[in-house]
Amino acid sequence: MTSAAPLADQLLDAQVTWILEQLTGPSLPELLERDVDDLLAVAGRVRLDAAVNPADITRVVHRAMANVPASTTATTMVQATADQIHDGPTARVAPADVVDREQVEALVDALLPLRPLVGQALDRMADSPRMGTLASGFVTKLVVDVLEANRSMAQKIPGVGSLVSFGTNAATKVVGVADKQVQSLLGDTAGKGAAFAVRRLNKVVMDTLNDPMMRDAVLEVWDTHSGDVFDGVGDADGKVGQDDIRTLAGVLQDIVIAAGPSEPAMAFADAWITTFFDIYGEYPIATLLEELEISRDDLVADAIAIVPPLVVAAHEDGWLEQAVRTRLEPFFASPAVAAILAG
Repeated sequence: MTSAAPLADQLLDAQVTWILEQLTGPSLPELLERDVDDLLAVAGRVRLDAAVNPADITRVVHRAMANVPASTTATTMVQATADQIHDGPTARVAPADVVDREQVEALVDALLPLRPLVGQALDRMADSPRMGTLASGFVTKLVVDVLEANRSMAQKIPGVGSLVSFGTNAATKVVGVADKQVQSLLGDTAGKGAAFAVRRLNKVVMDTLNDPMMRDAVLEVWDTHSGDVFDGVGDADGKVGQDDIRTLAGVLQDIVIAAGPSEPAMAFADAWITTFFDIYGEYPIATLLEELEISRDDLVADAIAIVPPLVVAAHEDGWLEQAVRTRLEPFFASPAVAAILAG
């Protein structure tokens, strides 16, 4: 009886050749389309929580949060993004090309009811004595600037300039004395004066935000500048250099690196994953894809666009044939196949 080994080798060669012809031939797109349909048929019967364990997803997300932000790839892309922000897009792009006015209007309408949150944040700043010092200096400078502007305007009117100049000089001296008194008060009260100064400034900010004209003012700014071309944040004078933007991007990346593996961030991710599976866990996978607006035609088109170039590259490298042969060879060398061929 002829040994079964040579026949098994011939069958292995034939099987490898057939698979390579299927993968590298003109029928590959048709095969991919058929495979997508078969997978979707299965996905229509299998629930998400039956196919994927939330604990496995959580573990993967935790690993990504801990490792990806500090990776070499992330650092490279952060720097590349910083350069793009500095240099601006290659094509002429204005805000109006990206966002419609109706969307800006809806955004403003959604943000305006959140003004109390701004007030709460500003009130918390009142706990800082240094913020009080800054607030006092800001108000003082603002008053002096207004007085100077009024004096410049009044000097254009005969007989009024000298009178307003006298009043401005006197007011400036009073403001200066008041500012010194405020500074003294800040030091004497160990923060109470600072809190008062910040809250007074906060009231001005909140009154401005609560002004009925705020909405129209914001939209007017959009209408005025939405057509301005974005040329990047760098300027001709070099005041904002590429290194400045890269440094800022690096600091933001460091924040993400530190925050990613922190317990609160991990807990937030856990809660998000739990919520997702609570909502969609009972969905068939195919239904979830529909909810995500991913159609069968989209999947087929993506598979045909992505898979063939990968197959061609693997085949030209010689890896594809080796991988197929390595996977099939143990089967054709198995005792079961030898027994069939020997019989």
